Amino acid sequence: MATEVTVHGVCPHDCYDTCGLRVQSNGESITRISGDPAHPLTRGYLCLKVNRYMERLYHRDRLLYPLRRTGPKGAGEFERVSWDQALTEIARRLRETLEEYGGEAVLPYSFAGNMGYLSSGALDARFFGAIGATQLDRTICTASGNAALRWVFGSCIGPDPETIPLARSVLLWGANPMATNIHQVPLLDEARRAGARIWTVDPLRTDTAARYDRHLKPRPGTDLALALGLGQELVRTGRYDRQMVMEMSEGFDRYCELAEPWTLTRTSEVTGIAIDALRELADDLAAARPLLLRVGYGVQRQRRSAATVWAISALSLLTGAWRDVGGGLLLSNGDAFAPRPLGGPQPETRAVNMVQLGHALCDLEDPPVRALFVYNSNPAATAPDQARVLRGLAREDLFTVVHEQMPTDTAKFADFVLPAAMAMEVWDLHTSYWHRYVQMSTPAAPPPGEAVSNPEFFRRLSRALGLSDPSLQADDQTLMREALDTDHPYMSGINLESLSENPVQRLRIAKETRPFLDTPITTPTGKFRLIPPPGTAVERWEDARDLGPAEFELLTPSSRETIKSSFGNVASLRQSHPKPELLMAQEDMHRLGIGDGKPVLVQNDRGSLELIAVPSTVPQPGTAVSYAVRWNAEAGGRNVNQLTSSELADFGGGATFYATRVRITPLGDAARSEHPAG
Repeated sequence: MATEVTVHGVCPHDCYDTCGLRVQSNGESITRISGDPAHPLTRGYLCLKVNRYMERLYHRDRLLYPLRRTGPKGAGEFERVSWDQALTEIARRLRETLEEYGGEAVLPYSFAGNMGYLSSGALDARFFGAIGATQLDRTICTASGNAALRWVFGSCIGPDPETIPLARSVLLWGANPMATNIHQVPLLDEARRAGARIWTVDPLRTDTAARYDRHLKPRPGTDLALALGLGQELVRTGRYDRQMVMEMSEGFDRYCELAEPWTLTRTSEVTGIAIDALRELADDLAAARPLLLRVGYGVQRQRRSAATVWAISALSLLTGAWRDVGGGLLLSNGDAFAPRPLGGPQPETRAVNMVQLGHALCDLEDPPVRALFVYNSNPAATAPDQARVLRGLAREDLFTVVHEQMPTDTAKFADFVLPAAMAMEVWDLHTSYWHRYVQMSTPAAPPPGEAVSNPEFFRRLSRALGLSDPSLQADDQTLMREALDTDHPYMSGINLESLSENPVQRLRIAKETRPFLDTPITTPTGKFRLIPPPGTAVERWEDARDLGPAEFELLTPSSRETIKSSFGNVASLRQSHPKPELLMAQEDMHRLGIGDGKPVLVQNDRGSLELIAVPSTVPQPGTAVSYAVRWNAEAGGRNVNQLTSSELADFGGGATFYATRVRITPLGDAARSEHPAG
């Protein structure tokens, strides 16, 4: 009779919380997944999505065996083959590509479908380095914001989120923790009960904005103007921390020059926020202590991404917010962790920005991309400029291998699909970009069928290709030991043995430690930079608000039911919104003659999409919302990324998903025939 076992697991998805899990199994299969109450921050409860994880784990569509394509690309027609058959054919095709075109004709594409340290950036990086493949710049989510933080402060470190209850004013800027950081909500609530005032700056009336005290709704893309306007008011009235600015920063004169034109009057005109509200917020920034600026990654998915994060960061310096425990600016704590990189040395090869996958597949030459390996990602649904991405994936001369858990949109274009294990079935190490806990995830049961972990997939691939470097065959325990073999003081004493006894361990840094006052400023000069990042052109403001009668700014944020496409086929998460929707202000729908629940055509020069219009108080007039991202099959083979651009942000190479302008028109029967969804 099977014995019931319980192990510590970790949610692997791209989320601030990095929840601790309690995973139970009978030794053969997992029987229950719940929150681990021993985790000090995630405290035994899970978000809506992860509470449905059993549905995903043993979904009827879970991929269990290797598959070889038998039909046209994109049709999803496959036959089952053995691992040996698949690997033999993949190795043959790969050798042909390497011999004819060289390693740079091979492109790996992956992101944060599994953020485990072994599952991303370990044996995969060693394998692609060994064959000299094109390198992928993994920029699609946080690149510009993180680049701006490192420009200003030298590293991506903020206050410990466990000190949030100490704050007496919290400014949530482009952050919606009710949907994307649920374990922050109790900390905010605790601060509020103790007297804190909580502001939300967001163009949308999110659940977070509705929950807290004051909500300012800037027009989309005007966050930079708002930050400069607030800074100008603090400087103009002399309410700034002169000592911090003069002794700990450089570039104050340049900052003042750039902020000087942004009077409250001009800021109000550009952002759409009333002058009285701007003045009220400036007064709170100047007076309240501790002051926490909690910035979300939403602010850096626009063209002026890094400039915006720089300008908000400047407010944390002007106010002296870093002086107080519980104060400062928190966008990421990712650089607080210091495991050893596992990818090994990489050759000098060309790089492709993942935001521009469509360009790489359709236009890149010398050499062209002839082999594509996709894992931890679903670019057919999640990459911008989708029409071009799908054209590239449909190339018959592109050999595509996908390591996946489900028959995703990308998997349907693969020549071979190899079944992937899920996080609860493999060993891994996890850090966080929000809290300060290292965790070890222990497999609760073996993967079903013939599914394998990412490291095992690349071990097999290396053997099939005849690569002899022993490091390509390192086992999971060896990889974890290597990652934890660091002399960084924050990681002192955290090793494989200690994690085996206690799989949730706090970094060796006190909660009360104030970043950059009690720790070094790691910029080249040892000072904060009030000079904007290079190339951001802060002084050249172009406010293109000349929207036509049917034109809208389209925002595509995450909802509480999604982490991009990872839960796209979990039926219980789609029940409340069974079809892809477009949220619009009631007055916009009335003006355009659009009925509640009626189809509309949303289009621009990149593509078009049919969506169901729904009246909502979430968007302001002139703005529309479609939550990202649904699987393409739900809208005739496409989703909202038909409309988003592969244009790069101002600094750091990030994506510009929130710089999308569209036309919206009612879609009657005649129009539907002219603009089919498929």
